[in-house]
Amino acid sequence: MKPKYLYIDDESPEQLKSIVNGFNDIGLINVELVDLKNIIVFESLKSYIIKHKPDGLIIDLRLDGDGINRLDFPATTLAQDFRTSAVSTDLKPIPLVLCSTSSKIRATYDTDKSSHDLFDYKFEKSANPDWRKFSNKLKSLADTYKWLNEKSRSLEEIIGRKDWKLFDIRIFERFLDEEQKLNSNDIAQFIVKELFHHPGILVKERTVAARLGIDIEASVNEWDRLKKEILSDCLYTGAFSKGWERWWHDKVALKFQSISNGEKLQNLNAEQRVSYINKAGFKVNAAQPIKPYCKSTEFWSTCEFYKKPLDPFEGFRIFESVELKPWQEPKYLSFSAELERKGRDKGLRPHPSELDRIKDLKETLS
Repeated sequence: MKPKYLYIDDESPEQLKSIVNGFNDIGLINVELVDLKNIIVFESLKSYIIKHKPDGLIIDLRLDGDGINRLDFPATTLAQDFRTSAVSTDLKPIPLVLCSTSSKIRATYDTDKSSHDLFDYKFEKSANPDWRKFSNKLKSLADTYKWLNEKSRSLEEIIGRKDWKLFDIRIFERFLDEEQKLNSNDIAQFIVKELFHHPGILVKERTVAARLGIDIEASVNEWDRLKKEILSDCLYTGAFSKGWERWWHDKVALKFQSISNGEKLQNLNAEQRVSYINKAGFKVNAAQPIKPYCKSTEFWSTCEFYKKPLDPFEGFRIFESVELKPWQEPKYLSFSAELERKGRDKGLRPHPSELDRIKDLKETLS
């Protein structure tokens, strides 16, 4: 049975049809628009939601904005009440998803750190939304919340690994506190926000390719074969994995050592890494630096704008609204992206600590 989401937005139903249809046409989830025309107080909306028993909520950030069905409270007020109710009553936690324009998200949500733990995911109203991507994530959120709500799950079940003690103990310390019972929202916040959103023990596919020295676009078929034949058991299969594809870095590194006579990824450049991979029966192509300014092929990260392999020493750490945990790695922009101010519309900008270095490099080049 498809998960049901209620969509709450103060704009007119006619304006919101494209969003509702976008999700429902994909067919992975069912989205129903809440008609706010006759809902004028907070308790009325809350009662409506509880009565209809959704598997999740999609909420416009500014319910108190300029819409025709304007309410007297923002999305954060509604979200806070539901998160509190899920702790103090028998109401089961459900995923809360934020939906708004990019400008409103950057101006309001990104600057209000206290609201970040209220929502599991956010997507932007844009001209060409990726409905399949969004649908996959929302289905994964709803399905996994339901799985977590059924009964208490062990850490081994949640992350899909029994050998979690190999990692920095600080990563999973909240699961070891017997006096602190984690609910589904606590687990979702940890997995999605702390493990998925930053490279660390889990990494994205393009980071895996960068660390192996591989140009994905120039090696499409061979890359798919490598993932299937060599890297398949490095894939994260724990909670929320159906919506976010991530890979265990330690397993990828060990797989490489098994075909490289014990050589470690971090001691080799892209050409050397690819050489060992191709000796194992593949025909992948080595990635090249982002031209014209990058030179190194000792790749370990990617440029957040170009999504191309990058040596972190040639990149610039991006600014983020939350402090990194000890086990999380920074994200980077290449100098080419920064020079052309790429990604500014998506909130990508250098960390203040990088500004002097960028200035010096610009003066050197000029």
